[in-house]
Amino acid sequence: MKKLSIICILVCWSLLCHSQTKIAGFIKDAVNNPKELVLTVYDPLSIYNPQIIEDTIVTTNGYFDFNFRIQKSMNVSIEIAGHSIFFPGTFELVVSPNDSLNIIINDTKKLGILNLEISGRGIEKVDFKKSILQEVLAIYKTDPKYQDQNLLFKFLTTDRKLTVIDSIYNSYHGNLDADVKSQIRAGLYESVLESLFISAMRSDNDSLNTYFNHFIIEKDRMKPFCEGQNVFYSGGSLLSEFILLSEYKNPILYIGDQYRIDSISNYSKLITKYFGSTANVKNYLLSKIMVSYLNSRIFNKSSEEVYDFYVKNTDENNPFLAEVTNTYNRSQQSLQVGKPFFNFSLADTAGKIHSLSNFKGKILIIDFWFTGCSGCRQMAPALDLLEKKIKDLNIEFISINVDKKETWLKGIGQYSSSGSLQLYTMEQKFHHPIIKSLNILGYPALFVVDKKGNLAGIPPDPRSSEAEFIRFIKNM
Repeated sequence: MKKLSIICILVCWSLLCHSQTKIAGFIKDAVNNPKELVLTVYDPLSIYNPQIIEDTIVTTNGYFDFNFRIQKSMNVSIEIAGHSIFFPGTFELVVSPNDSLNIIINDTKKLGILNLEISGRGIEKVDFKKSILQEVLAIYKTDPKYQDQNLLFKFLTTDRKLTVIDSIYNSYHGNLDADVKSQIRAGLYESVLESLFISAMRSDNDSLNTYFNHFIIEKDRMKPFCEGQNVFYSGGSLLSEFILLSEYKNPILYIGDQYRIDSISNYSKLITKYFGSTANVKNYLLSKIMVSYLNSRIFNKSSEEVYDFYVKNTDENNPFLAEVTNTYNRSQQSLQVGKPFFNFSLADTAGKIHSLSNFKGKILIIDFWFTGCSGCRQMAPALDLLEKKIKDLNIEFISINVDKKETWLKGIGQYSSSGSLQLYTMEQKFHHPIIKSLNILGYPALFVVDKKGNLAGIPPDPRSSEAEFIRFIKNM
């Protein structure tokens, strides 16, 4: 009997671990009017590729049904025609294993979490978030336009909103798991603080440091991100900016926008200074900057030095350690000058396949982009000009897109240079091996390949340094 009981427990546990999480619903104005929905699930334990699930449904009768498997709470977003169904209010919901939510969308022109009818298993998380957002959004409605707010008002109104979040959080006595409840609060904190921190990082106001000390440091407003594993889900960027705003009176005046990458050794030391005793925060921030650095630089002696500092200052149980180590190894193997470039075979707009070997004897300038990328839109005209200025240097401009085919074709000429050879990752999007091999994390991303098919380097950005870009190419 005891053996049978153990077997039953194991079977039940197996079924529980492998049962599906479900989000279904109905869109009233999609009846006989097809609409495309895209669901994305974000893995909190991945820096390089957090989008672990992406599923697309085209509904012709208004009904939709997403089923997926997760083993821990994750952030989930759903978009209709590029618009989050949960915004205004939030872009993502926290969904736990075995949740089964049903969502009624009455009007796709009036989206937002407070306008949706949501029910089902896991609704406690949604209702808790809604109860807070209702009060927070009421304050937003009384605020003047953001461009009309001075810095002090931005701190004051942010403080009011955070106080409301804390009040409802502390008075809640429902059945929510404590960790999930804390995670939801951290996500709401992030959504409120984000615009304030953007303004603060760009401000040259003499009172910035005084306001920041009073409203953020003295009130311990970073605490929600430091609890449990919350930083893995939200707040990482804010904690990074918190370090700089605490260390420098006006970061934009003292260190500039690229400090974290350009001065990674100093920045890494600041992480250990401010969060050395908070293991999850320290591990996450050190891991994130390492991945960003390795993805934006050609591998060299500095790469070895910053990685050595990382290994010495992170913990063995850091959940991102393997990811950083893999990124380091890929960078060492693929992002050194003189190493063979990834041997791609990609389709153009007519379906013809082009491979790296087809371009032997030419210098390649390869631009990676996606439709909707503001930086890509700025890069396109800069590359158009370069094509004219250095066309006699036996150069081939290649634009590689990471969207689905339909989206890619719409973006050509707007987000990519019109004269480039247009290729795409053939429905594999950013999961294609070329993206992983080159450690591409942000877009646009430029690479130069020499006439032998070897990596020549990452060139200066032509949007701001056209002369240096041309000099880089001519010196090859």
